[in-house]
Amino acid sequence: MTLSPSESRARSRRGTRAPWSAAVAAFVTLLALVGAPTSATASAAAEPVSATQGRTAATPDPTPTPSDTPTLSGEVALLLAPIGGGVVAPGQSLTASVTVDNGTELPTAGAEAVVSVGLEALPNRAALDAWLGGTEGATVQEAGGAQVEPVASGARQTVAVTVAADDAVLAGKAPGVYPLAARVAGPEGELEARSVIVVPDPAATAAVAAVVPITAPALSGGLLTADELSTLTAPGGDLDAQLTGVEGTAAILAIDPAIPASIRVLGDSAPEQAAEWLDRLLSLPNSRFATQFGDADVATQLRAGLTVPLQPTSLLSYMDADDFAPGDDETVEDGTADSTAENGPSGAPSGQASTPGAGTATPGADSATPSATPSAPVDPSAPVYPDLAELLSIGNAREAVYWPAGDAVAPDTVAGLAPLGTESSPALTLVPSDRTAAGSEGAAVPARGDAGGAGVLAYDSRLSDALQTASLLDDAVLRGAELATASAELAFAKADAPGAALMVAFDRSSARSYVALDTAIAAALEAPGVTALSLPGLIAVPPTTTEIVSLTDDEAALEAERAVATSALIDDEARIGRFSSIMDDAQLLTGPERAELLQLLGVSWLATPAARSLAVTEHRTATEETLASVEMLPPSTTQLISADSALRPWVRNDLPWPVNLELRAAPDDVRLDVQEVTAFTVPAGSNARVEIPVQARLGNGEVQVDLQLRSPTLEPIGQTQSVEVVVSAEWESIGLIVLASFVGLFLVIGVIRTVRRLRRRKTADAADGAA
Repeated sequence: MTLSPSESRARSRRGTRAPWSAAVAAFVTLLALVGAPTSATASAAAEPVSATQGRTAATPDPTPTPSDTPTLSGEVALLLAPIGGGVVAPGQSLTASVTVDNGTELPTAGAEAVVSVGLEALPNRAALDAWLGGTEGATVQEAGGAQVEPVASGARQTVAVTVAADDAVLAGKAPGVYPLAARVAGPEGELEARSVIVVPDPAATAAVAAVVPITAPALSGGLLTADELSTLTAPGGDLDAQLTGVEGTAAILAIDPAIPASIRVLGDSAPEQAAEWLDRLLSLPNSRFATQFGDADVATQLRAGLTVPLQPTSLLSYMDADDFAPGDDETVEDGTADSTAENGPSGAPSGQASTPGAGTATPGADSATPSATPSAPVDPSAPVYPDLAELLSIGNAREAVYWPAGDAVAPDTVAGLAPLGTESSPALTLVPSDRTAAGSEGAAVPARGDAGGAGVLAYDSRLSDALQTASLLDDAVLRGAELATASAELAFAKADAPGAALMVAFDRSSARSYVALDTAIAAALEAPGVTALSLPGLIAVPPTTTEIVSLTDDEAALEAERAVATSALIDDEARIGRFSSIMDDAQLLTGPERAELLQLLGVSWLATPAARSLAVTEHRTATEETLASVEMLPPSTTQLISADSALRPWVRNDLPWPVNLELRAAPDDVRLDVQEVTAFTVPAGSNARVEIPVQARLGNGEVQVDLQLRSPTLEPIGQTQSVEVVVSAEWESIGLIVLASFVGLFLVIGVIRTVRRLRRRKTADAADGAA
């Protein structure tokens, strides 16, 4: 028969990617059916089918159901997924699962599911899109069928249809990608679902590399907390699923160094399962490279005006002294033994390299270069902190590998990153194939490329998208349909670039199970004719000339917006850097600021721009609060009635550390002499009163004194405050003179009275004697 496009086509295979609540039940049912399949042999010749065949049956809008009842889609959907990723080798039977999902309020009637196989192979990727999208038909032949029992409302049923290897529809098929279709009678017409099968070509071989990110969900904090680590590394947690999914595979790991750093900064208090997770990560033999800290997007940083991507400077503020007691048998490195000369800073055997962080650390990477915290204190009881390189180590990794967001890659990105490598490790940039001139229309390109002297690793965009979608689906039927598409994409990629090394990349995600991830990786690296490539093996492949295409106008406008937001964050960080000069150890403030900035630039945030915008706003608000945490309280008018006195303004410190300040005073009138600079320290979380000596000269009046807090490096802290001083200092001298005069007068009067009294007494005594 010939299947033709239809305007009211049943939901195509690409249109049924939503998760289904009955995933496990469908999978178990499928396995049971595969064990006892219903097979049939197609004997009918190809026959035409009308354009209206294959509609998705729909019912009127259902009556609203209570909130605890699953929401119905209002339609009956048909799903088709060939087993084994759709790969059918010569001499192998075909088994396909056909699933009826009833999203209506009424049960469906029983019907036969008929599976048909195309007679001719699809010629290219464009034809694959047209077939799966329902815009083009194909000549197919019925190959088998199975009875589908009635399906209750909100339920689904899966049956398996098997076609024997010696069936005429399969026997003797030439290598290629063939259409696959399923039809079932529905309540309002025939339902149709489409997929493909791949007959592999034994002569078509390819070396394939697969990059899998090990990243955490988007963060606004600098590091994962202990609670977050406990959740993510627990069985079934996102990080556990990622690690379990790559174990036993040849996948290349792209590891965010912020994850092991989050575990190591906790020292002895790190959750046990997080420490075990780190042990597993370090023990994996997979080749690897480090993303930027927090998986920060390097393209946006370059467009914000940086010549080298930012790197973390210090994580000291995240460490507690009690967790790093000297002489502890446990280590923050891998939870098994102290870090020694025999075991390098990564905990790996000596001779293995360890990456200190994002991509690589290159000279001049940042004005605030990463600083190592002291690890050999004089005091034997002092805590022994790991240095920055130890905290960020991911094991034996290739340096100078950069993975920007795919939609941000442009010629300036690759050119800007090229100088950041070394002679032994030239810079390499991962780019999607649709950002290259050769692959912009969907064609596959060789993975190892050279773009004007800049090394690139081009991953196949279409194949990567199919595998990414499959890795996110827990439903076995839906995942099987996507894996069939991936098998077709891989077959076309091998045909487009015969003999070339190919590469796929799974995008960042924190919502996939280890089963789905493992299955998707296997579809790429264990397909017929495929040899898995490690990162060193991929780098050793001779590069081909590659041209990177420019951004479209819309893409350039979006990147400009991102660059503006990034520049604002960088400017805020510079303000924090100047402000931190009030502290004895500035990295306690600058380290978290840099870590949080990098997390906010994480690629995972790009999937949720509204959430990222909110996180950036909250971070910038917190930055302003930090800058306002140390300030001078507004002073009140001061009455100066003595020649020598003092101004006593209050200074507030809301930081959890003591701060060192200078208060600079400048009067606007010579009637008042003020001590120009007063240095002082304000304890953590307290207010302190500063005494500024002043001396009044002759004359009365009001004098304004401007008070400005500054750091020891003369950075202004807070706003300038002004205090009005009313000078009345000459009244003190006048008052003393008047007082002294009165005292002298009283003394003279007293003496005169005393003398006169003595004289009168003497005269009276003389008169008494004469009588």
